[in-house]
Amino acid sequence: MTKKYLNFRPFSEAEAWTLFRLAAIGEAIGWTTLITGLTLAHFLHTNLPVLIAGQFHGVLFLIYFAATVIVSPSIPWRLRTVTLALASGVPPYGSLIFEAWQSHKKKQGSLTLTLSGLYLSHLSTSDMEA
Repeated sequence: MTKKYLNFRPFSEAEAWTLFRLAAIGEAIGWTTLITGLTLAHFLHTNLPVLIAGQFHGVLFLIYFAATVIVSPSIPWRLRTVTLALASGVPPYGSLIFEAWQSHKKKQGSLTLTLSGLYLSHLSTSDMEA
């Protein structure tokens, strides 16, 4: 089952990142809606804003959860990273923090790869000239 999951890659890495970012932003919007609903309920003395915002937030959280599980093999993330991504949806705005952290790691990794690739190509060119 695990091999099937890890080999299931319905999206390119760029598409997976875009979908994950949209889900993370949506989950943060859900938190904002829920916090706004709690504030309105306090001032309006009714629970109706909390009921509406809570359902909206719940749907966006489930979308974030499902998107994380579906796109993670395409990114690709290790099981530990997927677990951390899922857990980051629980605290308010944790999904945005996780997404920013992973995006930063991705940019650092590509920069390191590019720099090492340039260094290796420079070495091979220098070796040919000598």
